[in-house]
Amino acid sequence: MTGRLDGRTAVVTGAGNGVGRAIALSLAEQGARVVVNDLGTSATGTGRSSEAADKTVEDIRAAGGAAVANYDSVAEASGCANVVQTAVDAFGPVDILIANAGAVLAGTIDATDEELKKVFDLVVFQKFWLSRLVVPGMVERGFGRIVATASEGARGKVGKPLFGASMGATVSMMKALATDLAGTGVTANVLAPGASTRTYVEALPALERQYREGKLTEEMWLRAKKGPGPVEHVPPIVTWLCTPAAADVTGQVFHSGGGRISVWSEYEDRGTITKGDPDENPPYTLEELDVLVPGTVMAGLTK
Repeated sequence: MTGRLDGRTAVVTGAGNGVGRAIALSLAEQGARVVVNDLGTSATGTGRSSEAADKTVEDIRAAGGAAVANYDSVAEASGCANVVQTAVDAFGPVDILIANAGAVLAGTIDATDEELKKVFDLVVFQKFWLSRLVVPGMVERGFGRIVATASEGARGKVGKPLFGASMGATVSMMKALATDLAGTGVTANVLAPGASTRTYVEALPALERQYREGKLTEEMWLRAKKGPGPVEHVPPIVTWLCTPAAADVTGQVFHSGGGRISVWSEYEDRGTITKGDPDENPPYTLEELDVLVPGTVMAGLTK
């Protein structure tokens, strides 16, 4: 295989199935040498097998690419270290990190402390541990690409506060990392994918419950039930972000799926009211806010 990523070493976590597998195949098609990490669990994070990772490696090699498998858990710091060492031993220093591994885990406010730790270890700390390992070398070499997977859960629209918090933390971490890495040749972005994968199917019952409880409109439920479409629509933007063409694109959240690509808006102040110099004017009274919040601050905002 030859392409835009010739000579680059990539690590893709959760690459045995779904989005991760599709990204690994896409990077390899462009010439990247890929470490395919997958613990081989079910969509809900149970069990363990080498089969999924091995199949992705087999398919990459069959197409003429270079790949090796790694079966460590990236929900552990030691597992992340083993993944990076696998890359170094097989191909050399990591140029591209796709921190994608995830599972359908507890996310509601009644989650136990053990469940909370499990979610954050996999969804948030994976990205931190892996980035901590590869960023110094990327900066030293003047090239690096990091893409971390999050989801619509970061917006809070699907409920599940613990799930939402972990996804929101992923977004904020990558944005802050992008700020720290400005001018180094290393970028950090987020992927919010949409694809009818096994994890998506696993999440459907919860969405149906939300619909039955009146938390989702019928239109939203029908759209969810139909699914966002084939996983093959997800990887192109991720692969492009890893090329030299995307050198100036960092700190962004890209949605990709169903034949659509979009970028999330930035956090920004909206509907501002002001009394001018705070040293010369008193604070707002509650009576003033009775009028100004609904009439000005919140005016025009959509849910």
